[in-house]
Amino acid sequence: MAGKQQSLASFIHFIYTPFTGLGLNRNRFDDNWLAYRIEIFKNYTLKSLLNQTNRNFVHWISFRETDRQRPLIKELYEYMRNLKDYPFVFTFGGIAFWDDKYENNNLLERLKLTLPDLRKVCEGKEYVWETILASDDMAHKQAIQGIQEKELKQGKAFVHGNGYLFNVKTQRLAEWNPATNPPFYTIMYPMDVFLDPEKHFEYMKGFKSHEDIPKLFDCEKLPDGRYCYMVHKKNISTNWWHPFRGKLIDWGQGSEILKDFGIKVESPSEIKGNWREGKLIIKRWISQLLIKFGAYKYGWKIRQVFRKKIRYPYKVGKR
Repeated sequence: MAGKQQSLASFIHFIYTPFTGLGLNRNRFDDNWLAYRIEIFKNYTLKSLLNQTNRNFVHWISFRETDRQRPLIKELYEYMRNLKDYPFVFTFGGIAFWDDKYENNNLLERLKLTLPDLRKVCEGKEYVWETILASDDMAHKQAIQGIQEKELKQGKAFVHGNGYLFNVKTQRLAEWNPATNPPFYTIMYPMDVFLDPEKHFEYMKGFKSHEDIPKLFDCEKLPDGRYCYMVHKKNISTNWWHPFRGKLIDWGQGSEILKDFGIKVESPSEIKGNWREGKLIIKRWISQLLIKFGAYKYGWKIRQVFRKKIRYPYKVGKR
């Protein structure tokens, strides 16, 4: 198979952002949620990609079929069309991987709806790199360059270790030290496999969570600090007091680090203490104890079942 940088003409590198259809939450994907998430995406995620030292990629953004005619998404499409030298593609077949936040057994059907829309942009290429980046997370300026310096190899995946956590409200940065494989990874596909729904499905080897990637693929770990989670008012599972959060980075150092993600922080902002913050601190202590005894994922699943039955008494349809 081809080597490193000399093979640039043989591959396409997708930065894949699943925008709607991921996860489960009350009032999920309504216009208020979508408008807020689009602003987060423009001001942070997109800026981090525009700041890449290597812009040899196509930004693939997926939505559900029911989102195709939504005015907010049409406005986002026009906004991105006006960006200079920024190739992107929208698809409307749902998310193209398993979602570990809820039961979703129609992945193959989603692939059949989605992959045909990528054929045109893939013409003339032999391989695909697919890098996952959520619509409210950021990539370090050297993230794409670092991946494309690696060897093209079937069955290869690139994963990350430690990164950062950014609080949109307070503009503070902290270390992020996950105990499991984080949802930032890159998988290499031969083109004939990538575009064929059945082969694509089989190639994914049935992984249903980003935590499974190191068990199922030939993985190479990339340098730390190449990704950044974001905490904002519409997060599902990540908050500022999450047990994976490490030490708070001082303002000056944090501002310099954020520049490498294309973000400028203008002035300090203090975290205000209140009863809710105390509640979250207690939650973090409990979560750390669960991690220590290897029971965190079970606690999360129990919480999700409880929230689904009590707070979301409607039937969840296909995404």
